[in-house]
Amino acid sequence: MQKGTIKAIVLPVVFVLAVIIFSFMTNQTNEDLTTEMSEATLPVLTLYDGKTAINELYGYTEKMDAAYMRDTITPIGEDRLLPVTVKTYQTAVDKISYEIRSLDAKRLIANADVTSYTENKGMISMELPIQNLLEENEEYLLVIQLESGDRMIYYYTRIIESQNSYVSECIDFVRQFNDTTFDSEKATSLSTYMEKTTGDNTTLQYVTLNNSLNQVSWAEFHGTRLTTPVPSVKEITPTYNVIVLDYVVTRVGQNGQSEYYNVEEYYRVRYTNTRMYLLNFERTMEEIFRGENDSISGNSILLGIRSKDVEYQTNESGKVVTFVQEGELWSYNQEANTLAKVFSFRGYEGVDDRENYGEHDIKIVNIDEAGSIDYIVYGYMNRGIHEGTVGIAVYHYDSLANTNEEQVFIPSSQSYEVMKSELGQLMYVTESGAFYIMVDGNVYGIDLNSLDTKVLVEGLSDEAVAISESNRFLAWVDPSAVRGSDTIHMIDFVTEKVTDVTGSASDYVKPLGFMQEDFVYGVAKSADVVVDAAGNTLFPMYQVKIMDTSSEEHEILKTYEKPGYYVQNITISGYTIYLNRIQNNGTAYVDADQDMIMNREGDSLKVVDIATKNTDEKETQVLITLQDEAKKKTPKILTPKETILEQKREVSLKEEKDNNRYYVYVKGEVVLTTDSVSDAIIAANSQMGVVIGENQQYVWKRSRKTAQAAFNDIVVGEEDSGAGSIAQCVNAILEKEEINISVSALISQGETPKQILLNTLKDAAVLDLTGCTVDEILYYVSNGYPVFAMTGSSDAVLVVGYDANNVVLYDPAMGQTYKRTTADADEMFFNAGNIFFTYQK
Repeated sequence: MQKGTIKAIVLPVVFVLAVIIFSFMTNQTNEDLTTEMSEATLPVLTLYDGKTAINELYGYTEKMDAAYMRDTITPIGEDRLLPVTVKTYQTAVDKISYEIRSLDAKRLIANADVTSYTENKGMISMELPIQNLLEENEEYLLVIQLESGDRMIYYYTRIIESQNSYVSECIDFVRQFNDTTFDSEKATSLSTYMEKTTGDNTTLQYVTLNNSLNQVSWAEFHGTRLTTPVPSVKEITPTYNVIVLDYVVTRVGQNGQSEYYNVEEYYRVRYTNTRMYLLNFERTMEEIFRGENDSISGNSILLGIRSKDVEYQTNESGKVVTFVQEGELWSYNQEANTLAKVFSFRGYEGVDDRENYGEHDIKIVNIDEAGSIDYIVYGYMNRGIHEGTVGIAVYHYDSLANTNEEQVFIPSSQSYEVMKSELGQLMYVTESGAFYIMVDGNVYGIDLNSLDTKVLVEGLSDEAVAISESNRFLAWVDPSAVRGSDTIHMIDFVTEKVTDVTGSASDYVKPLGFMQEDFVYGVAKSADVVVDAAGNTLFPMYQVKIMDTSSEEHEILKTYEKPGYYVQNITISGYTIYLNRIQNNGTAYVDADQDMIMNREGDSLKVVDIATKNTDEKETQVLITLQDEAKKKTPKILTPKETILEQKREVSLKEEKDNNRYYVYVKGEVVLTTDSVSDAIIAANSQMGVVIGENQQYVWKRSRKTAQAAFNDIVVGEEDSGAGSIAQCVNAILEKEEINISVSALISQGETPKQILLNTLKDAAVLDLTGCTVDEILYYVSNGYPVFAMTGSSDAVLVVGYDANNVVLYDPAMGQTYKRTTADADEMFFNAGNIFFTYQK
């Protein structure tokens, strides 16, 4: 055989052998470093009111700060037995115990092991004996603990032994109401509860009693309940109960595909011997996006029935769009024609209760031209390596490798509801790998490579901070100068460069907010910033300025000033600034008509936008409009894998309790966290909610007595009998609490009335109610606390009683009480600036 022939045969054989050996060696050294998210494992508890299932509880694998765990409340019957079932999902339960604590979790009332229970086909049934240690109508915290191997799992609810609250009757009514909405023949009976037909009858996303009966009974939607709603009891009071239903509805779409919707219904119900009163009903529904069939066609992404408030971002070209829907993050790449389900706790098949539990949210931080995304998942972790914990996970999605990598996880002992209102204020990731977050007024910077942590700013309060829409910029004044500062500090987290914004020599400046990335701040004459007779700081701003942050020059884009008007505060919505203005009437600053500043060029800068379309069956649907037509071919759906971490990337930040924080709960959710009790009360009143203090005590409710006779123990001590009305009113409050001091002497030394109460009422919380209405302050009078109220620049009275049409006032100048109509009192207090304060034990 010729040498050339031999070479022609041998070389290919050698090449094939080399490829085989190389591939073998490569596979030996380059193992797959990605994985699927691990499945949910935690059992779910269901409590019972009699034989009715209520209050499903989800487990926590870390012990939570129990004072923040107030999602549901469970009534205890006369037999003092609380039925509980545990759906184990094949997770072994080795031991069950429980404890009862005071609401602030500081005092242990009782604890015991559960030794008597039955288990059948993955369901444990038991009855918890509640010891005879509970005071009637007082709320307590119940913690149920399951031991599974070396893992402890905790479940939290409030309990109450309530008399005449009729919770069972209210639950029965709610279940019947919900059933009736799905029954077209019986739905007409609901007309009894309908109110004004002023609601938006073009959408099924949000429906109330102000909508038409047709909307309440689902119009032409033709959906069916996939899951049976288990009522969650959120509030139990003598005058009303709050109950929430969560369930999944399904329907068959236009092309035969299954559609799924998460539905929440909120009921505020009052029981009487003659009839049931439905005080409030709200239904919201959000479609679970699946990316099937015609979800992407033409020049839009059809999101379906959902809120118009869409969390989304695009890259600069607009070719990659990422958006959040129902706890999932999606990304559509128009050029590659791919649709990636970037992050989701839901599995591939069906809708699992644990995976669908919606106590988390997602914030998109940024997206690059290739479609890679930095994003943050915060709240309760339904499954995966952090299952059963609450925290903040920072992720990077690599669009080329189609993988997710966790960069840092920050655990929290607070509930998702509290955490989202506190921690959701500032979260930002830079391209260089730094993460910035604000926790309890402290701003931290975390290096995502080394996990080194530093504190940038400490001790910030709500009124002293403004954060840009992207979270890239933070503006603040020094905590020691919140009453009046001549300098605002502003940091750009991309560079960590701090810029100082100052006014003239006679001005104070205050951060107000950002319109997108443009900084908005107010200017007040330092001489106009004063502390009133009640001890409140007045900051009347004669100018509002808008500053460009995109260049080194920080040009002032606009200055707002109207002679005779002052700005008290602002709200920003989209590209409009609403200016809440005041005027000086010679006695006090009082509310004036609102003004606004609009940026008409803002919407034109958007690469993609949010729009709506309507159909007969689904009514108003939300969509994202694209720059160009989508490809006609259905996009390929991608499901990223997780990068396996070589070591835990966990950073713990100190969580500090602030006794001056107030939480507004509406429908069991925290809608506002603030250090202003008056702001909290105003928000709670407008949304039918309650205000809760740091130790879980009720600070304010809509529930109060219909009338309160004038207090008969209002007297002024001899120390201040000849003093002015302000000193006498404060003295009368202290005398009611058996404290005898000379208030006028302290005022002459420079102390304000509020400071005096703060220094003397050691066992009570002093509450500044300035800005509230008469109707709102009467809650405290109903509970036995007089309310201090200014009637002029140097005069005050105490509100000491009320009836259906009048309030009862104590006037020290007269030395007696008298009645005044509520309307007249409202006008008098308004003209004096609505300055109120009281106390609460």
